[in-house]
Amino acid sequence: MPRLTRAPWLAVAGVLLASLSSPAHASHDDDGFDPDNRSQAVKGFNLTVKGQGAMEWGKQQLERSVISTSWGGGDLEVHDYKTTGVDWAAQTRCKDWNALWTSCDVFTIQFNTAMYHSDWEWLVMGCHEFGHTGDLGHRSKSNDTDNNSCMRSSVDTAYYKFDSHDLNAIQAGT
Repeated sequence: MPRLTRAPWLAVAGVLLASLSSPAHASHDDDGFDPDNRSQAVKGFNLTVKGQGAMEWGKQQLERSVISTSWGGGDLEVHDYKTTGVDWAAQTRCKDWNALWTSCDVFTIQFNTAMYHSDWEWLVMGCHEFGHTGDLGHRSKSNDTDNNSCMRSSVDTAYYKFDSHDLNAIQAGT
């Protein structure tokens, strides 16, 4: 297909895909960070003790959803880095998109060791970043009315696991 006519078809496909989202998923979607399947292999690289704990907790929270996890490699790569001059404590990025750019084959989770966090805050970050790999977006007070999701934008030790809305959104979106 010539390059000039491909763009309109991609736009139409994007609108159709967006219209198929269920209501529970639509308000919680992370704008295209869909995993490529419901089976994800997790591997840590150069993790501190707290980074290891965050990875294990995040993996455990993802296991509560329809996504099964295993240890190994290839799907979720978790790293600790000391990154100064930034205001984020952790981030999730897609390292390798599938051929159609519709789902992520390999995610990279990065914990920033330049920021100080308590043990509980590390667990929250693990849950939160692993939630992004399950296609969860950020929650706010307006869409987390029971006030108990680790997907809140701010790190708070009161929100250290997925709530039922998060689990339903993962199921609807993957």
